Amino acid sequence: MKDFKIVFVDRILPISDYEKNIIEGFGCTVTQYNAITPQEILEVAADADAIMTVGAKFTREAIEGLQKCKAIGRYGVGVDNIDLSAATEKGIVVTYVPIYCQEEVATLALTLMLACERKILQADHAVKNGRWASAVSTVNGARSPRGKTVGLVGLGAIPKKLVAFLKPFGVKIIAYDPYINLEYCKENDIESVELDELLKQSDYVSLHVPLMESTRHMIGARELGLMKEDAILINTARGGLVDQIALTEALKEKKIAAAGLDVLEFEPPTGDEEIFKLDNVITTGHIGAATSEALVRLRCAVAQSVVDVLDGKMPSAVANKDVLAQVKLEEK
Repeated sequence: MKDFKIVFVDRILPISDYEKNIIEGFGCTVTQYNAITPQEILEVAADADAIMTVGAKFTREAIEGLQKCKAIGRYGVGVDNIDLSAATEKGIVVTYVPIYCQEEVATLALTLMLACERKILQADHAVKNGRWASAVSTVNGARSPRGKTVGLVGLGAIPKKLVAFLKPFGVKIIAYDPYINLEYCKENDIESVELDELLKQSDYVSLHVPLMESTRHMIGARELGLMKEDAILINTARGGLVDQIALTEALKEKKIAAAGLDVLEFEPPTGDEEIFKLDNVITTGHIGAATSEALVRLRCAVAQSVVDVLDGKMPSAVANKDVLAQVKLEEK
């Protein structure tokens, strides 16, 4: 048995045999706790050699309190819950899983778009409440996607999957991305535009960018005011991209038609948010990656990356690449 302490600090995703098999195959064991705040993290993992997490808050305070941690393995694409600068200064390798759920998130974005447009939940509610005859009037104003414009904010791996799914619907696709691949756009008949122009033109706006200080609240009251009154906003990326208070007001005042939100600005929500009272909003609780196949890929990738770092090997993806100047890892 190797003398390494591995801690899974939070219980947002209960550990499975997939992780255990990899970790135990390395000769270690892993213990799972229910720690989210910096103080809670340090209570259970201050002396951990490696940490696994879904949504625990690894602030500078938490990271500086780690005594001998070599790796923090994040379950997911984003690492906005981890202070990467503090981790780098501490010599901790932060791993993440950028490739495991592109198709899942893309299909959810499309599902939310169609469900909002066709007012599926309103119709379902009418039928289940004994108003079968009123279902058609309940969905009054629903449109066909054909001939409409879809605006993609960000054109990375996930929206590229979405492009392929959108093509058969006969939509026009436009995109905003500061690092846009114009050759890809040309090959796929996508028009590159600035963000304001995208918001003005689009019938459906779908967000696919990471949450950083430069992107926080990139969709606020001003941006929502640029959108069409019958436009639909889809967010399967990060809740903080959107000013939720401004979005709630825009939806209440019918400045835009609807929103499909897999993510919220404040997670977990308290449950009494005003946005939950609106019938032109669908919220799905951050389930974008939640298919059986994607979760297996995610679980295995996180466990393997943590084991790799402890074994002195390069993991598949490092979020804070600057740390590699001080932590020497062998290529596998």
